[in-house]
Amino acid sequence: MEKRIGVYAGSFDPPTNGHLWMIEQGTALFDEMVVAIGVNPDKRYTFSLSERLEMLRQVTVEMSNVRVASFENKFLVDYAKEAGAQYVLRGIRNGADYFNEHSMRNINADLKKEVTTVFLMPPREIAEISSSLVKGLIGPQGWREVVRKYVPAPVYRAILMNRLSELTWIRLWNSTGAKGDPRGVYSLLVEKYSEPHRAYHTFSHISHCLRELVAAKELADAGSLPKNFDAVELALYFHDAVYDPDRGDNEAQSAEFFKKVMSDGLSEALIEKVVRLILATRHTSVPKDDDAKLLLDVDLAILGAAPGEFDEYEQNIRKEYRSVTKEAFNRGREAVLRMFLERPNIYHTEYFRNKFEKSARENLSRSLAALSAAPK
Repeated sequence: MEKRIGVYAGSFDPPTNGHLWMIEQGTALFDEMVVAIGVNPDKRYTFSLSERLEMLRQVTVEMSNVRVASFENKFLVDYAKEAGAQYVLRGIRNGADYFNEHSMRNINADLKKEVTTVFLMPPREIAEISSSLVKGLIGPQGWREVVRKYVPAPVYRAILMNRLSELTWIRLWNSTGAKGDPRGVYSLLVEKYSEPHRAYHTFSHISHCLRELVAAKELADAGSLPKNFDAVELALYFHDAVYDPDRGDNEAQSAEFFKKVMSDGLSEALIEKVVRLILATRHTSVPKDDDAKLLLDVDLAILGAAPGEFDEYEQNIRKEYRSVTKEAFNRGREAVLRMFLERPNIYHTEYFRNKFEKSARENLSRSLAALSAAPK
């Protein structure tokens, strides 16, 4: 008997309990359920593609017949056909959905008559839940308890982290004396870090860096670390704003982008400081500046992550270099890993050496051994 495969697609920005209900129903209907994020390059997203993929993986982790994927610049039925699916699953929440989905079903049938559209109607208690509704509820007093009701737990945690990053940004904006609309610049940053070619250098990386900086900041009161955190935080937000694996001047372009959108209201000294810090994230030399040492250590914290998290980081770096042949990528990656391992210390501050040096060397050595053993 032919394996029944269904595709359930959407932007999932973010996934909701309504989406989860549809996925659960799909797992019962089909032998394999492909949950796919459709990427529209012209659309602005709150969460990056990698963040949305990770949220979907977390909410479906116990569903053995679910596969999470993404596609871009394709009709849904064309993607379904490529995925080997005979069905696409769609939800109808109200009358407006019915008319839209009715028309789309007919178009899909014209394009690929062998792919059948299956409609489901969610139960009343979740029928009105949408990603737009959830995002519209964020902000007012008491929003956390309201939003918690409409999204799975992993998604709720991701929303909290996204909100924390935005609030941290607004506090930083006010602290530096910047003029204009902080949320407008924040949206520009989110847009940059949500570019579809990114897999690791997304806003998740920035959020991770900010968490490490907050943890390290607690030592500053004792004089163990530098206290120029405004410059370090600004550099963190902007250091990967421009990222193209095929270019060699990403840091310089990121510094230019910072100057373009942040010059109004900032002192020349702060602008020059942030530019120097962004350029330091090229990691080509050992910094002498204490703020740069802190920034670089925060940026490299992922190297000392738990083995599973580090392996995912390595996989995402490879995805970003998808246009490079396996042999060329392996050679370049080996050189990078050796560069860090041959240094007396990977981390420049005592705090990060104590926290990550040992695990970082273990991760890098393991990855280097795998690359060296790969067929040439």
